[in-house]
Formats: sequence, C-alpha cells, structure tokens
Amino acid sequence: MYSKEQITKIRQLINNYFDKGEVFDKLKKKIESEKIQIDDLDNEKLTKLLRETNLIDNLILDIKHLDEIDEFNKQNKQLTFIDPDRINYRSVSLRIYKGRAFLDFIEPENSKLQLYLSFCGQRFVSAIVDASVEPEFNELFLFDLRTETQKANVDLLTLSKLDHPIELSVIQIQNGQRKLFSQKLIEWRFLLCYGNISLNIELPTTYNTKMQNERKNHVGILQIHLELLPKTGLVLLPENIVVSQLSKEKSVINQISDRFHTYGNAWWNDFKELKLSVRPIKLYSESQDGIWRPSCTFIRELQSVRGIMSPNHAARFVSLIPMKTSDRGPSGDRLEVWHRFPTFLALKGGDFEDHCLLLCSFFLGFNLDAFVVFGSTTDRPHGWVMTRLQKPKKPNQKQAEYAYNFWEPLTGHKFELNDPKVPQLYKRIGCIFNNKCFYANIQENDSVLRTDLNIEDYTKWKAIDPIEIQLLKPQNFQLNLLRQTIHADELEPKLELQLREAIGSYRKIINLATRYDEKLGSIMQIALANYETEKITGLQFAQFEFQSAIRSYIPEGHTFMSFPICFNHMNIQKMLEDIKTSPVGGEVLTARGDQTYHAVRVKMEIYPEDIYAVWVSVSVRFHKIV
Repeated sequence: MYSKEQITKIRQLINNYFDKGEVFDKLKKKIESEKIQIDDLDNEKLTKLLRETNLIDNLILDIKHLDEIDEFNKQNKQLTFIDPDRINYRSVSLRIYKGRAFLDFIEPENSKLQLYLSFCGQRFVSAIVDASVEPEFNELFLFDLRTETQKANVDLLTLSKLDHPIELSVIQIQNGQRKLFSQKLIEWRFLLCYGNISLNIELPTTYNTKMQNERKNHVGILQIHLELLPKTGLVLLPENIVVSQLSKEKSVINQISDRFHTYGNAWWNDFKELKLSVRPIKLYSESQDGIWRPSCTFIRELQSVRGIMSPNHAARFVSLIPMKTSDRGPSGDRLEVWHRFPTFLALKGGDFEDHCLLLCSFFLGFNLDAFVVFGSTTDRPHGWVMTRLQKPKKPNQKQAEYAYNFWEPLTGHKFELNDPKVPQLYKRIGCIFNNKCFYANIQENDSVLRTDLNIEDYTKWKAIDPIEIQLLKPQNFQLNLLRQTIHADELEPKLELQLREAIGSYRKIINLATRYDEKLGSIMQIALANYETEKITGLQFAQFEFQSAIRSYIPEGHTFMSFPICFNHMNIQKMLEDIKTSPVGGEVLTARGDQTYHAVRVKMEIYPEDIYAVWVSVSVRFHKIV
C-alpha cells in the first residue's frame, strides 16, 4: 500500500509524464499508423494503444524507480537524502546483497564489516554488520550521473567517456580499530549497453591482508546488481562503443605512464650526478592498491567542501583525524602506503602522509599557494604543509617576495618561518610538491634553517617539467564529506558520568573520597566553550566573565585548580591516564584537604565524518590543611 505522500508523488509523476511532448508524439504516430479516426477512439482502444507503445509500461517502471528512491532514503536517512525529483535524471542503482567466501572470518573474533562507496564526489556508507564467511549487507545505493557542470540529463554516449569508476572500500572493525580489508574499483559503464548487470566481484587482497597470507589473491566475493535508471526512453549503446572507449583510455594511460617513467628515470639520473647527501625525494609513492604512482597525483584541489569553512577549519579538521603509524612489513620496515581521501576518511586515521595530502588539497581549494614538504624531524621521516603569501611589490621591484608559513598537519598549528619552534620540529627538507609541480632540494645544506625556499631558483631546486605532471591522471577526485551521525548533547552527559566514576575509583584506590560540585562544573563550561574557538581563530572571548565568576565563587582562603585537555577519542581509561600523567592533571586528581570538591565538564565539537574534539575540564576547589 502507498502512503498519502507517495500517492501525491505518483499523481504528480503521471501528470509530468503525460506533459512530455514525446509521449503525445508517440501516441499520435501510433494512431496515424493504425489509421484510427478520432471519433472512433474510445477508452478501450486508447488503453490498447498506450500498451502497444509501451507508454504505460514505462510509466510503471518510473513508479518502481520512485519506490527505490523511497527505500534508499529510509536506509540512509541519517546520511544522504535523494530528492524524488531525481526520478527524471540518470542515475546508477547499486544493490549489494551479501558476501561469500570471506574465509578470514571462519572465526570472526568479534569483527565487524562496513562498506564505503565513492563516485564523482558522492559518498555513502553502509550499516555495520557482523563479519562472517557470508556477511549479509543488503544495501541499496544511488549515484547521480549528472556532472558538476551539467545538471541536466547527459546522453549515454557522453556518459561512456566518464572515466570514473565506483570506488568500494571494505573496512574491518575490531576492538575499535579500523583497517582496510579490501578495496575495488567497479567499472559501471557496461550498464550503458545492457541497462542492468548482476556481478560476483572478487575482492582483492590489500597491503593488510597480503601480510597475513601472501599466497591469497582475493579475500572474498561480493554479490551486486547494477541498474541504469530511469528505465524509460533508454536507447542503449552497442557494446563495442564502451569496449573501444575503455581500450582508448587504457592505451592513453599506459602511454602517459611510460612517458613519465622514461622522463623520471632521466631526471633521477641527473639528480644523482649532483652527488648530494642522502635526502628524501618522493617522486613516486605506493598507493593503497599496491601500485607506485607519481606523488603529485595524490593531491587534488578540493573546492567548496561543505563543513570546511576556511583554511583554519581545514587545519583543525585534519589534525583531529587520529594519527595511526603505518604497519610494519615482514622485514620490519615501515609500510609507507598513501591512501586515497575516501579511504583515509573511512579508516578514520592514517600516517602523516595522509594528513599532509588532505590538508594541502583543502588549502589549494581555498586558492592558497600550498605545497607538501617532505623531509625529516630529528629521528624520522616527516612531512608538513607549506603556504606562501606574496608580499606587496615595492616600486621597481621585479622579483616577487613571499612570506612562508609551515602548518603541522597532526596538530593544526601554524608557524612563521622565523618561529623558534620551527628548527625544533623540522630538521631537513628533501622535496616540495603539489598537484602541479615538484621540486627537489639540490642545495648543499638541506637543513630547514639553511634551505632557501625560493623554488623558482633553478640553481637551488631541481624541478619536474610541469607539462609532464599536467598529463598525469589524478588519484583523488572532488570530495564530499559525510554528515555527522553522532550528537554532542547525547554524548557529553555520558562521558561526564563515566569520567566521574573513573576519577572516583582512582581516588578510592589512594584512600581519598570524592565529592562533586555541580555549580563549579557549570562555571567551567564558560572556559570550555572558548577552547575550540581559540584553536581555530586564535581569539578568546568571555575571559573576564569566567575569571570574575571563579573569583566570586571560590571561598576566601580556598585553592582552585583546573586542568583542560582535548582528545580525539572517547576511551575513558586513556583519558584518565593522560590526565594522571600530566603534572597539573595529576595534582588535581590527587588533591586533598578540607572541603574538597571536584568538577568534571565535557564539551564536544563534532565535524563532518564524525570527526570530533572532546574537551575535558577537571577542576578542584579545597582548603589546604597546613
């Protein structure tokens, strides 16, 4: 049965359908071909003509498409909503049924699985399911085939040239940790020939699953069904057109790859002739699919990303994505794998390279002159992002002058070049690059303090020809961030209660009683509201009001102490350990005296992709006993 809203939509659909000129044109041609007089046309003959011209059948297919959109919206109501008006636009329906032969999960050990899909900037995520040999996904996804520049229907021949596969990532979740179980690029364009396809997709091994069993080629099979919608008015393409297009694309990619490989080898040989000290030159990097690709192709100018309002917001967002040190291979060496942006976000963590690439791409989208800097700290490889701002030119000045800033992607901090912290954080510079250029440092001294950052000076920097980079196919595409699904007002009270219980248990072990002051906690909310804003803007507010409230509330002769700290996780025991090991935090937790009262307050700031900052304030007021 249909609801009132669905019936209204169906009526509107029928009206729109018969308002189309092509419907009446087809009907008129049929009447003329049958030589039927208008006066002889009754309801029975009209219905027969409508059926013979498939007009009713096509209308029924559109109504079924409307059902599919409603089903999609019910399944994905927290993430993405598809306007029923899309009934008239080309889209791909991807239904994922179940997995087979997931042999890693014969003994699942409380593992979970989740699917992430990306296509032309559109991103979707499935529900989390139990891992098993045959996991049940049963998900429906709809991808819009309209391009960014053309918001109307695109003809099938044009769509056959859309070289953008559907990217599928299978994420394994175990003990709160995420890893890439498998990933697959799904070529959908044969839909333009057949209208619908059912496939059993073999999921290949990744750098994670290869380490567990090097003899395996795949880790499971996924049953899927693809369909081109709407089904009305479809004139499908001959298969040879799509086959030819795919062959041309592969040929072009191979030619460009071979050309860059030849150029890169000659460039590298010239670089080695300089006989410089060993330094990190990242001309190529290993991608998540195990293929070595030019490093410039991992950076993309990300424009108009909803939820990221400024470069400062971008730096804060990226810094809150947890740092996860890369795995070690069988030989003990670090597996340096660069992920595509959707995979990095699906994993909710990555090494410093992933943070650098995403932050630089955000900055480029804000039209900043931004670069990834690859070098080292005192004891290990490291990367950060550099932006340069052109200074106003003086009279008769020919060469531009720049002010340089270094951005640490793991903390979001920005440093001017003359900041005394710079040489403490960064030691050497090997290369600088973005999506359009690549420069290797050929200065005798590659220390941060001695390196001249004027990358246009060919006596100090060896450049890759920008034309060679321009020909390369980028690894990342335009990005849309998933909306948040967690809510601060629900989580803050729970975290506060759990922290209170944890602190009470800890103080009980050291023979101290714990009492809480609700009003003091309320006052601390003023300070907590300030911290995240200060992180992004560098500005403070309500400082006078907070200090005044504390002074008037703490009794004369009493001591007040407070310890604020920020986390990007919700693990209570880890929080408590970090507070205990801090000199001030440990003193607050172990405070003793007369009339001792503690306060715990939690403030969460939630960003897209369910990336969040958890600000915790632990405070105490007491009268010292001499």
